[in-house]
Amino acid sequence: MRYSHPPLLNPVIRADSSIYAWSISKFLVLFGTFLMGGILVATVVTIYQIAATYLDQAYSRNAQIRALAQAHEINQLLVAARYELDFLARIPLTPESMTHHLASKSSEERTRYREIAFQGKTAEERFVLVNTGSAVVSVPLDQTLGAKFGIFSGRDQLAGKPAGHIQISEPTEVVYPSVHVQGALSALSMHVIRLSTAVYDDNATYKGQLTLSVDLPSLRDILSLHNSKQSPLFLFPQESEHKKSFFFDASGWLLFQSESPDQKKSDLSVDLLRMGLQGDVGRPGFATAFRPGAAHDLYWVMISDIQAGRNGQMLVTRPFLAPSGSDRSLYLSYVPIVFAENSTSQRIVGGIGCVDTSFVFMASTYRIAATLAICLAVSILLVFIAMYFVSRRICRPLELLLEAVEVRAGGDDPTPLAIGPLFAEINQFQRSINILLMQLQIARSDSLLREGLVEDDRMRQRVDLGKEIRRNPLLDERLLAMPLYGIVGGSQTVGGLRQQIHKASRVLADVLIVGETGTGKELTAEAIHSVSHRAKGPFISINCGALDENLLMDALFGHVKGAFSDAQSDRKGAFIAASGGTLHLDEIGNASPKVQQALLRALSVRRIRPLGSDQDVAFDARIIAATNVDLLQLAFTGEFREDLYYRLAVITINTPSLRERKMDIPVLINYFLEENMARSGVGPIGISRGALEKMLSHEWPGNIRELRNCITRSLAFAEGDLLLAEHVLFDERGGNVSNDTAKAIELLSAATPRPLPPPAEKQLIFPDHEQESPVKDQKMRQDMNPRQRKAWPIIARNGGVSRSEYQVAVDDSISVRTAQYDLHDLVAKGLLKKSGRGPSSRYMVTQSYVV
Repeated sequence: MRYSHPPLLNPVIRADSSIYAWSISKFLVLFGTFLMGGILVATVVTIYQIAATYLDQAYSRNAQIRALAQAHEINQLLVAARYELDFLARIPLTPESMTHHLASKSSEERTRYREIAFQGKTAEERFVLVNTGSAVVSVPLDQTLGAKFGIFSGRDQLAGKPAGHIQISEPTEVVYPSVHVQGALSALSMHVIRLSTAVYDDNATYKGQLTLSVDLPSLRDILSLHNSKQSPLFLFPQESEHKKSFFFDASGWLLFQSESPDQKKSDLSVDLLRMGLQGDVGRPGFATAFRPGAAHDLYWVMISDIQAGRNGQMLVTRPFLAPSGSDRSLYLSYVPIVFAENSTSQRIVGGIGCVDTSFVFMASTYRIAATLAICLAVSILLVFIAMYFVSRRICRPLELLLEAVEVRAGGDDPTPLAIGPLFAEINQFQRSINILLMQLQIARSDSLLREGLVEDDRMRQRVDLGKEIRRNPLLDERLLAMPLYGIVGGSQTVGGLRQQIHKASRVLADVLIVGETGTGKELTAEAIHSVSHRAKGPFISINCGALDENLLMDALFGHVKGAFSDAQSDRKGAFIAASGGTLHLDEIGNASPKVQQALLRALSVRRIRPLGSDQDVAFDARIIAATNVDLLQLAFTGEFREDLYYRLAVITINTPSLRERKMDIPVLINYFLEENMARSGVGPIGISRGALEKMLSHEWPGNIRELRNCITRSLAFAEGDLLLAEHVLFDERGGNVSNDTAKAIELLSAATPRPLPPPAEKQLIFPDHEQESPVKDQKMRQDMNPRQRKAWPIIARNGGVSRSEYQVAVDDSISVRTAQYDLHDLVAKGLLKKSGRGPSSRYMVTQSYVV
């Protein structure tokens, strides 16, 4: 299946195009970037491999140096203990001198040594001193002999050894059952390595064996320090760097591991190393020791190297497990701990292992790879930009010429191309293009002339509205054949409205009609009345926005004789007058709070009380209210009573706007044209294609009322029996044409089918039929306020005005009181004369001023 791209997308590479069809700019950008990108990728991969190799070597050496440094620190501690033991052998061998010597040491050095014991030939010469951490106490010999793995539990093995020979024991766990610790007797457990030497007097006579114990937690603290951020060999400060060191003896028993530096007082443990391993737990003299089984061959390879005095390094996934597959590798470095017993003999005490569990090497390679990837992306982007600018520099003259040709080809500019400086070949090409453009301009002029004539003829063609309506599949012929009380249309929207009207007519509930201005809300109310069982009763419509509060209350509820000074007789209100029929309350949203309260009571109890009466009167009228505002929103803001809204909105019908049913515009145009023909008695007037399309493209903010007024206005200015596009004039105020203006236009069009000349300038005519001087006319206008001056031409042309018509003429949101004040002021000046009372009051122009 072939795929085609829209021309505007202009894809970079077309699957069905040859490379020779590419532009020079595209070729340079794509292939240049691809070639340089390949070179950069190869370079980056090579750099990464080299960097990873050297980084691997660096991390390997760093891990080995870290292990050597820890072994060196432990060896130095043991050497210091050797010197300390040698010094103790030279001072008086008494508990007091030993205690005094330890007291002279610093706290760090003092806590390093846990036991000092001398095993002489006789019991009186023997003593044991134990450092409890807070003090150095002497332990009775009976308790020393009863201690598990006590300092005197072994035989004297140094007899006959030369002076200066230091013997070191295996790491041991010692438990003294009863020792004074901080003033109380308690058991004391410690883990130590013991150094022993033979003591001779000045005559080279063997006196006994002197032992000094080194605290194993001091060795553990060295490992913990070197595996923390306080390590002198700390690589670089990153949170992901985690390392673990451990100590094991020459027999392969794991004795302790490094901990956090702030856990110096914690017990020795190898719990983390034991995870996932199988082996033996606890050896004689060290209950927490652990020895992996023979299945962990890497571990025993390390032990063999340690026993041979060799240090080394191996790759593991976890401690003592060989890497396999895609497992991440760790460096395990190990170094033996060697103690020189004398100048010719050395003993391997054990060894330390150091493993980096943070995968620092892998994290570093990832960082290098990410950095190189960013550099590669930036480099490719820079190459792309460079190739783009190079291609632009090469192809710019051709593109300038192409743009100029496209502008000339799509426009009416007859001037020849004059782009420069250009290369000689492109300049010759420009001259040839100028010749072609000249010929194209001539051909276009002829074509536009023919097209203009054809389009003008099409726009002036008469449209058969009946055929246009029948061709529209969105219009229902059944709705068109049976219009409902002036509701014209065949769209689905009109069908839904008619269904709602029929449903509402079958019940007696009150109805609320909501819709924009000019959408036929009053027609909808009359249609509901006409198809209901109350059709034979009266239909009374009251505009709640055209009357002030008192007049509206009187019009709705009526009054009795004598209710006020002008009440000469009883008057039925609209509620009583509409009994047996329908009462239509238009613009219900403009009713005052007092009127709203009275309406709520009337609708609630279905009884009214006329003004001045003390008796309620029942009424039998169906209420249909209409509004062009959102009453519920007004209720939320406190401008309309919410309880009245829910009393009215038992059934809610929404009249659609004309822009929602534009397919009905030809139907409405045909209806209004036939209505005008029947009213005026003239022959049929058609509509042109241009006029119809102009009306279809308009938004009609005034809805059907604006459409009707537009047709009426257009017919008044039409020439002949065809309505053209230039005859269609829209109201600049959005279709809100007053009813008086619309009636005037209808009368004008009914009088004659020909357009009347524009109305002459309005002039004031006086009783003597002589024109008033401009000076007097100017003085009269100066006596008026701005509102009166604005409304006076309309008042003078119509011969009078009502209070509501005056508000519309001023075209301002003035109050009823202000309108009445302005009209009374004109009456006082002799320009108007009041006639009638109540809602029928009108202000007529006096005989001194007529148009």
